[in-house]
Amino acid sequence: MNAAPPRFACDVMLGSTARWLRMMGIDTFYDNQAADADLKRLCLEEKRILLTKDAALHGSMPVGTSRRVEAVHTREQLREIAGAFQLVRFILPPRCSLCNGELAALGKDAVEGLVPSYVFRSQQVFQRCSRCARIYWPGTHLAKISDFIAAVRNACD
Repeated sequence: MNAAPPRFACDVMLGSTARWLRMMGIDTFYDNQAADADLKRLCLEEKRILLTKDAALHGSMPVGTSRRVEAVHTREQLREIAGAFQLVRFILPPRCSLCNGELAALGKDAVEGLVPSYVFRSQQVFQRCSRCARIYWPGTHLAKISDFIAAVRNACD
């Protein structure tokens, strides 16, 4: 039986990392206004693992419910987290990088007037966040995002 992917919450020092975890499809809570006490409660209530750079916050969590991230830069943080939690086992659809919502396919007809006209003319595939309604399409940046995620995954093999 395959284990479910871990669910995370990131503290204020890991905002960029949270966005990349979401793009890797990992359910990751992040709010730069969340107080430590709120993060602790959320993690315990929702069975999330707290990712933090704060040694005191990490030490205040029950054993096994948090990880202190040692790496400084986002790419290395992702490698550290992906390696520690064996995230390469999970091939998941991306989540909304802004709010963590799930993305759902959206017909081209539904986006007319909601995306720039050149995007409407040039793209065929669209997705909408189920939470914030942001619309995504495979723009020119997709190759860079895919390469970045592949590099993180490959570093963990």
